[in-house]
Amino acid sequence: DPRLVRSFWGVDYTPHGTQLQFGCGVTQEEVIQDLRLLYQITPRIRLYGMDCNQADYVLNGMRILNINMGVILTIWVDSNQTTYQRQYDTFWRVLETYGGDNIIGVSIGNEALFRKEVSVSTLVASIRDVKKKMIAMGYPKIPVYTSDIRELPKLMPEQDAVLDNVHPFFAGTLPQDAANWTWHYFYGVDQYPTIKLAEKLNQTQTKPAMISEIGWPTFPEDGSIQAAIPSVENQKILLDTFICQANRRGVPYFWFEFKDEPWKQDMFNETRESFWGIFDKDNNLKVSSLPNCTL
Repeated sequence: DPRLVRSFWGVDYTPHGTQLQFGCGVTQEEVIQDLRLLYQITPRIRLYGMDCNQADYVLNGMRILNINMGVILTIWVDSNQTTYQRQYDTFWRVLETYGGDNIIGVSIGNEALFRKEVSVSTLVASIRDVKKKMIAMGYPKIPVYTSDIRELPKLMPEQDAVLDNVHPFFAGTLPQDAANWTWHYFYGVDQYPTIKLAEKLNQTQTKPAMISEIGWPTFPEDGSIQAAIPSVENQKILLDTFICQANRRGVPYFWFEFKDEPWKQDMFNETRESFWGIFDKDNNLKVSSLPNCTL
């Protein structure tokens, strides 16, 4: 597909059939098909959990295709300690099996504080534990963090970067204003605190700040928030106004997301959550063209 250009710094990716409560179902072949597309649009992907062998299929799929991509692995955190332990154990097994060459970060949960499913002290303890074990296993350079900005003063000293899911859609912006809204938000909420922390500690180097999600839903149109209306046209406006500008500014980001996730409708009883992909569930690109700019 000539429309596929490698313009995205990173893309968030959930393979189909990786929800344990729905019985898994993901296959190596499906992940390989996804990776063929992802590799054409980005050098980096971010996963959301360790269940259903998704990390194995991704890292093994890269070996099979002989492609080199960076992956952020996530040890999912919710209110259930069993979930964390299961994913935690899987993470170390995956690291031992595949090594760290393609792992560009480890996220301890995604918005677990925002969902009020874990305390900040528990999250900090988990971050410390994983960092310590990574160093002991010989991977001191792989950064460890979470994607959350609640309790940032307590989190920031513990993590290697600040990750935030930045969503102009949920702020109710017009798609034409969404990129500018994102810059104001990112520099004020995410980057400024890293500068203040470095000043306080007399450090010249600030911690990296990263947009771990930014995107726009394409359906249903009646699922709007103020001026933010889900549609393919509006998704394209944000793609066209944000991607190349972010690349020029050197701001790391992961576009949310690779493809539609039909399972979310069942889980959240809400249609819009299933339609954030730049590809539909069958891997068809929705927009007529992707932004074309160098990384």
